[in-house]
Amino acid sequence: MGGFYWIASYPKSGNTWMRLMLASLLNGGAPPDFTRTMGFAGAAGAIPDMDLFLDVDSSELTPAEQAELRHDLALVTAAATVEPQFRKVHDRWGHTPGGRPLFPPQVTLGSVYLVRDPRDVAVSWAHHSGSSLDDAIAFLAWPGAVIATAGRWKDQCEQRLDSWSGHVASWLAADPAPLLVPYERLLADPAGELAQVAAHCGIAAPDAAVTGAVAATRFERLRQEEEAHGFDLGQRRGRAFFRRGVAGGWRETLSTAQADRIVQDHGPAMARLGYL
Repeated sequence: MGGFYWIASYPKSGNTWMRLMLASLLNGGAPPDFTRTMGFAGAAGAIPDMDLFLDVDSSELTPAEQAELRHDLALVTAAATVEPQFRKVHDRWGHTPGGRPLFPPQVTLGSVYLVRDPRDVAVSWAHHSGSSLDDAIAFLAWPGAVIATAGRWKDQCEQRLDSWSGHVASWLAADPAPLLVPYERLLADPAGELAQVAAHCGIAAPDAAVTGAVAATRFERLRQEEEAHGFDLGQRRGRAFFRRGVAGGWRETLSTAQADRIVQDHGPAMARLGYL
């Protein structure tokens, strides 16, 4: 039996960038090909996987029934190959409606949890979703937040996020414990962080391949590739996916009242992660 490495984060926290870096690393530092669908580390709970491996018609199931089958899907797909598999995750760490682990420990080889200052997350989510800043701030504070199975997310089961603070708390308490990767540290030292993630995930990381992967996935290069070929990953139509890729950009966008509201909503979690 194989197992999974979960590449997990609250949305807009560097998950896609990390997956592009790992995909490049596994290809010896080759640049990503934006003319093809991103194939590395597909979404956990993908509807096509559920229909194929569990022999069900997911369209006939309720979101709760789909959520319950996520546990079974992980077990069955892990048994389908002896090779480690990688999956993107935006769900909070937790359990199915029936109380079974959403990410079963027996098939979890490891987890990587990317975090980002929620003030920057709010700005990026507003751009990505086409919502106002105030609505994005409210979304981050909503314990019932989900990414639903509709529109541009129709090929994925409902992803239950919780609030940003709840998401953070869930993954920091996950079993087994994840490797924590702050977005800000990834920006400051992409080679060092990529090498750490590779070691955690059992991926060979020669210096030349790490250097190549970092160069191939520089933000400016990714933005140029998106402008040339497009990159649709659920953002509002007409919006760039790779927008700025900076830390602390919220200072130029949020009002004092908006920034203070985020701190009021998430202060303890922010302090725990060093954002205050």
